[in-house]
Amino acid sequence: MNVKTDTQNLYFERINKVILFINNHLGDNLDVESLAQVGNYSSFHFHRIMRAHLGESLGAYIIRRRLEASLNLLRYSILPITDVAFKVGYENPASFNKAFKKRYQVTPVEFRKNYNSLIISEDSKIKFNAMENLKSLKPKIKVRKSQKVIFVQAIGAYNESAGKAWDRVCECAKEKRLFGFSTEFIGISHDDPKVTEASKLRYDACIVVSKEVKPEGELGVQELQGGKYAVFTHKGPYEKFTNSYDYIFGKWLNENEIELRDAPSFEKYLNTPGKVKPEKLLTEIWVPIK
Repeated sequence: MNVKTDTQNLYFERINKVILFINNHLGDNLDVESLAQVGNYSSFHFHRIMRAHLGESLGAYIIRRRLEASLNLLRYSILPITDVAFKVGYENPASFNKAFKKRYQVTPVEFRKNYNSLIISEDSKIKFNAMENLKSLKPKIKVRKSQKVIFVQAIGAYNESAGKAWDRVCECAKEKRLFGFSTEFIGISHDDPKVTEASKLRYDACIVVSKEVKPEGELGVQELQGGKYAVFTHKGPYEKFTNSYDYIFGKWLNENEIELRDAPSFEKYLNTPGKVKPEKLLTEIWVPIK
């Protein structure tokens, strides 16, 4: 491996470390000096490096991630708005309300009220669309242990970026001989395409590993949280995931008064594109619940 490749690998390792830290600590004080230390960067260059990678300033990224996280809490939890504000890193509800309205043109109270009304009015449509792709509208409840995964993150429209991330993570897994008979392939679609603009959508292509693996370049390592999950099976092309997710998060959660855990949902791919027709693809959607 040459010096240039070593430098590029270190660059990606540091950026991955910073982004994972931000995503896992949205409620904390995320000052530039501390984040620079997480990635072992000089604070003098840190802003420019992160802007070049993220396509926006570090401050804008943190604000966007906090407000997008608040949308999910307002939609899928019963937390009071004051608690939502604190949970996503705002010191008081007033500053949260101001930032939220600036970005979404409505207050958090108005958003929660209007979203609930919208779900009721679109109830039949959501259920009809879900029946096209979900094998059952009733999930299986499963408990899984925490597992380590290697991953490559891609940023951009899911249908364009995910394939590139999978090519890279599979290449790394092959080089390190990490594939096994029952290897699990996991996708984490961090953002809602209806909320986040396509160019900023984040997708992690993950492979569950049992060996000790260290981050290397674009290849990151993270823990897939264990615990209780509701597991739905989506049948059909990945482009139709929206139908299934709309039902799960827009109807099933509300009807069953389910509370979500503070962990990402993920997709477990049961067969492989190219080996079966798109309509025969099977994907489990794992939703973390309390």
